[in-house]
Amino acid sequence: MAGDRLLDDERTARAELRSAVDELRAAEIETGVRRRSRLWWLMTIVTVAAVVAAAVGTTMWVRAARSYSDSDFQRAAVARVSLLLSADHRRPDQARRILDGATGAFYDEFAQSADGYSRFVQSQGTVARGDVDGAGVSGRSGDEAAVLVAATVEFAGDTPAGRKPAVRQFRLRVLVAPDDGQLKLSAVQYIP
Repeated sequence: MAGDRLLDDERTARAELRSAVDELRAAEIETGVRRRSRLWWLMTIVTVAAVVAAAVGTTMWVRAARSYSDSDFQRAAVARVSLLLSADHRRPDQARRILDGATGAFYDEFAQSADGYSRFVQSQGTVARGDVDGAGVSGRSGDEAAVLVAATVEFAGDTPAGRKPAVRQFRLRVLVAPDDGQLKLSAVQYIP
């Protein structure tokens, strides 16, 4: 098997050549004739930069997927304000529905007066429909947005004093914030 022996001799020769080249390179570096290869440093830097870029990109993508658009904030503000301004003595669960769409300071404030609100609406026989005429995001901070809302409230039927139905215009500044995966009112301010 001359072919096998020839193949073994070639493999041995290649191994000896690699070993001799490595020894030569080490001797040249030791004597200062050749510098150490900087290629591995470059590869390390490129690899670390790629990992950092991937981590930053993934983080930004996840945040963008969970963030809300201005339209989302506007829709939430319109729905929550319409409910807030639509008092109806025939709906005893109205205060609970308002609280379900509230969070933060507004939740705390309204929760303290929810029973009084319900009693007053019931005793007065109030029926009012609040319609939002317009809404727009005026600013954002983190996951929250300030939304300016213009609304009209029309009181149905005769008022307790026998007056004709009234129509009132309201301007509000509301703060909308996420809570349990939903956008809710966290502050309500009436603007004169």
